[in-house]
Amino acid sequence: MLAYGQGTAANAADQPKAPAAAVIISGAAYSPVLDYPMQPKRYSEVKLQDAFWEPRIATNAKVTIPFEVQKLTESGSRRGFSGGVLEAAILSLQTHADASLQAQVEASIQRMKQAPGSGNSGFEIAAAYFNATGDRGLIDNAVRSADALYENFRAHNPPFSGGERDAINCVQLFRVTHNKKHLDLAKHYLDIRGLPSSVNRSRHNQSYKPVLEQSEAVGHAVNCVSLMVSLADVGVLTGLHEYLDTALRMWQDTVTRKLYITGGVGSTGNEGFGEPYALPNISAYAETCAVLMYITLNHKLFLATGDSRYIDVMERGMYNNAVDGVSASGNRFFYVNRLASAGDGRDNRWERASLECCPPNLVRFLAGMPGLIYAQDQSGAIYINLYVSSEASFQVNNRELSLSVASEMPWGGKSRITISAKEEVNGEIRLRVPGWARNQPVPSSLYSYLDKVERQTSVSVNGKPFAAAVNKSGYVPLDRNWKDGDFVEIEFPFEARKAIANPRVKEDRGRIAVERGPVVYCAEWPDVTDGHVLDLLFDAKAELKPSFEKAFYGGATVMATEARRISNPSAEAKPVKLIPYSLWANREAGEMSVWLSKEEYAIGDTGPAGGVIFYENPNDAADGWRYLEAAPFDQSAGTKWGC
Repeated sequence: MLAYGQGTAANAADQPKAPAAAVIISGAAYSPVLDYPMQPKRYSEVKLQDAFWEPRIATNAKVTIPFEVQKLTESGSRRGFSGGVLEAAILSLQTHADASLQAQVEASIQRMKQAPGSGNSGFEIAAAYFNATGDRGLIDNAVRSADALYENFRAHNPPFSGGERDAINCVQLFRVTHNKKHLDLAKHYLDIRGLPSSVNRSRHNQSYKPVLEQSEAVGHAVNCVSLMVSLADVGVLTGLHEYLDTALRMWQDTVTRKLYITGGVGSTGNEGFGEPYALPNISAYAETCAVLMYITLNHKLFLATGDSRYIDVMERGMYNNAVDGVSASGNRFFYVNRLASAGDGRDNRWERASLECCPPNLVRFLAGMPGLIYAQDQSGAIYINLYVSSEASFQVNNRELSLSVASEMPWGGKSRITISAKEEVNGEIRLRVPGWARNQPVPSSLYSYLDKVERQTSVSVNGKPFAAAVNKSGYVPLDRNWKDGDFVEIEFPFEARKAIANPRVKEDRGRIAVERGPVVYCAEWPDVTDGHVLDLLFDAKAELKPSFEKAFYGGATVMATEARRISNPSAEAKPVKLIPYSLWANREAGEMSVWLSKEEYAIGDTGPAGGVIFYENPNDAADGWRYLEAAPFDQSAGTKWGC
C-alpha cells in the first residue's frame, strides 16, 4: 500500500497543473441583477430613541471615531486617515454632525481624488462617499483602477492567493456603477482562488482548493467569513446559485460546530477556526473583526433569503461579542473576546496596538448599525428584524407608511409599533419572533435550553389579540389596511434561561450559560465574595432573579443567584451577581466566566485554567486541595498557576 501511494504521488506530481489562464475573466455567461431581493432601510433614515444602541452610537461618534482619527493622524503614523475609520466617519457624519471631523474627512477625500488610483482597496470608501454625498470623484478614480485591473486579468491573468476582500471591494463598486465588468472582477477574484497555480495555497487562507468545492469554515476566521460574504454577494448579484450555495454550506458548518454562545467565531491562537466542536473558553479567540464580518454575512444571507434564522445569529453576535469589543468609555478595546479570564494576560483593554484592525471595523459597524433594524422586500412588505426603539418611513404601494417602535429590548420583552399614515395604506408588516423566544438559542443543535418555556409570543392589533402564527421564515405576518394611529403590540417570553452546549463541546461539559432575551451573562470578580469565579459551583435549579440597575454603565439588567465552591461543595452557598457579558472588563482586570459549572469535575474535564483535570484527591478535606489540573497547551492567556 505504501509503495502504491508513493507511486501515485509521483505520478500526480508529474501531471501538468492547470494554468490560471484556464479560468478566463468574463468567461461565464450570466445576467447581473442590481442588488439583493430585499433591501435594508438605510441607517441614516432610521432615527434611534432607545437606551442601549443610541448611547453607544453617540459615544462612537463623539469619542471612538475621533480617537481613531487621532491615532491615524498623529506624528509618525504611516497609515493616515483612511480605511475603515474614514468610512466610519463618512457614515457617522450623516447622523451626528461634527464640523471638525467633517473638515478632516473632506481633506482626506481631496487627497484621495488627486492621488492616482491603484488596486481596489479604495472602492469601498468611494462607494460610501458617493452614497452619502452623491460626489462621483472617488468613483471615477475607482472606475479607472477597475479598468486597469480588468485589462491585466484579461491580458495576463496573473496567479493570485487572496480574493475575499478584493471581491467585496469590487461588488461595492458594481452596486454604484452597475457595470458588469466590475462584477466580473469580483467573480474572477473568487474563481482563481485555490487553483493549482494560486500563490501560497493553504487552508489558512482558504485557497487549498477552488472555493466552489469548499464546505468548511477553516483557517483565518476573518478572511474565511469575508470569503463567505463575497460568495454570497457574487452568487446573488450574478444569479449563479453555486456561489451562494457555497456560502450557505460554510455558514452551516459554523453554526452547527464552530459558533460561540456569545455569537463569536474563531477559536484558535492563529486567529482561525479550530476543529469541529473545539470551543475553548479561557483561550478563546473570538476576534472582534470576525464577529463584525459574521454579522455582515448573516445580514446578507437574510437579505438573500428572507429567513429570520440568520437574524437570530446576527443578533446574538451584536448584543454580546461585538459590543464587548469596546469599553463603556469608548476608548479601550478588545482584539480577543474570551469567554473566561484568569484575571491577567489579555484582560486589560488597550488604547493602541501595533496592528489595529478591530477598532476601525468596530467604529464602522456602530456608525451603520441602524441599517440592520428594518428591511423591505420587492412586494413592499416591511420586516422588523430588531426591536430597537426607533422611527422609520417606508413607501408601500406608492404611499408613505411610518413606524414608531417603542421597545423594552434588550432588557424586556414588550414592544409597541405605532403606525402613521396620511391616508389608508394596504400592506404587510412582518414581525420577527426570535429563536430564543421559541426555545431555540441557535438554529442548530450546538446549544439548547435546559428547560422549555411554554409561554408563547403574544401579538395584538389595536388592543385586540391576534393569532400569532409564526411562518416558516420565523415571522408573524400582519397584512391589512393600515390607518393613522393603528398600533401593534408584541410580547416575547423573557425568562432567564440556562443553556447547555452539545456534549461534543468538551470544554463546556457540566456547565451552563445564562441568557435573558438576546443577552448572554457572565460572572465577574467584583460581584463574588472573594473575587474568584472560575471554580464556582452553581445549582442548575437555583433561581435567577433579574433586576435593573440604572447606574450600571447606563443601565442594565443584572441577575442575582448563589453558588458554592467546587473545591468545597459542602460549604454554604454565597451570593453571586451575573452581569451582561458585553460589560465585563470595565472594572479592572479580574476573573470572569461565561460558562458556569453545574457539576463537580470529572477526570478529563477542562479545568478553570484551561487544562485537563487529571486527578481528584480522596483526602481533600484534610489536605485542603481537591483537584490536579495539567498545564494547558496554550498558556498565552496568562493563566495563573499554583492555584
